[in-house]
Amino acid sequence: MSNPDHKHNEWSNSFWDCCSPFGTCCMSFWLPCCLHGKTHSRLDDPYLKEHSYCNGSCCLYTLTSYIGFHWVPLMMQRTKIRQRFGIDGSGCGDCCSACCCPCCVMMQNEKEVEVQCSRMGGLPGGYQAPGGMNYSAQ
Repeated sequence: MSNPDHKHNEWSNSFWDCCSPFGTCCMSFWLPCCLHGKTHSRLDDPYLKEHSYCNGSCCLYTLTSYIGFHWVPLMMQRTKIRQRFGIDGSGCGDCCSACCCPCCVMMQNEKEVEVQCSRMGGLPGGYQAPGGMNYSAQ
């Protein structure tokens, strides 16, 4: 699902801007499967209301890590983020980034989804739910 009205063609955060926030940095280094799962959850639920660190995406990342292919789910997630938010790049660039520095990719993915969701009012597509109805007693 791409957003053709999206005018932002660059990543909000640099690829090498991977040391802040410190908590996310630590998570990408010591618990990468959890951060990968969190970013996946945020793509579907920006407010993380139904978020669980141990989800299917986390398990997929863990499984692929054991066989040396941790870069595949990272590359796929990065491509999905680029397409959804209209960020320039290519599949080859996503693959190279995911292979060379997975911690940096995880940080950039999480921070980008967080920024983009806040720009669009927290919900995919920019939709804001209307406020609740007020009834006055007469």
